[in-house]
Amino acid sequence: MSQDAQRRYQFEGLPIEPVRPGTNLLVAGPPFAGTKAVALRMLAAGGLTEEGLVLVAADDTGTATLEAYAGVGGTFDRARMAVIECGSPGGDSDDGNIRTVRSPSDLTGIGIEFSSLYEGLYTEGVERVRIGLFSISTLLMYAEEFQPVYRFLHTITGRVRSADGLATCLIDPSAQDEQTISSVEQTFDGRVDVRRTDDGDYRLRVRGLPDQPDGWQEF
Repeated sequence: MSQDAQRRYQFEGLPIEPVRPGTNLLVAGPPFAGTKAVALRMLAAGGLTEEGLVLVAADDTGTATLEAYAGVGGTFDRARMAVIECGSPGGDSDDGNIRTVRSPSDLTGIGIEFSSLYEGLYTEGVERVRIGLFSISTLLMYAEEFQPVYRFLHTITGRVRSADGLATCLIDPSAQDEQTISSVEQTFDGRVDVRRTDDGDYRLRVRGLPDQPDGWQEF
């Protein structure tokens, strides 16, 4: 196996072929289709071993996000992971791995925490970091304008590309217009669509990336 193949991110249990380091994936679908679980499974696949993990929890608490990650088989080293929680009725979390900003509208605060955590991991010798953003739809809902969200996404995806990481960022297409979705897609390398059929089956398809299965695949 070539060194390139060994370094690729693999997604056991999902009909997605390995992707190159530095790939940003937009995971799109409605909540009832299990879209968030798919995005978390993609981050958890293969285990993090010596990698880092940063999750942005804009639509749930940090604790619930960690529980959801563990629920899909995700494991992590507390020394190499953190969650940015975007507002909580209980205020700051007692969990040292959870950072809190006041609201999903505070993109500056989220960005500062993200940069601090990301740079801190690399200072500690962590070479690759996996990023999960849940969700872009929540950030857009709280934002007064689209451009600040776009710049925020551009910053995150740029860091992932430059440092050979992996990002899965969630969006609900039914909550945004087509122009917004199209603009968001420009910051990503590929898109993973998730849906649930009338028969209760779960399917996904990958677009924008080479060497992927064609059309909808059951999982």
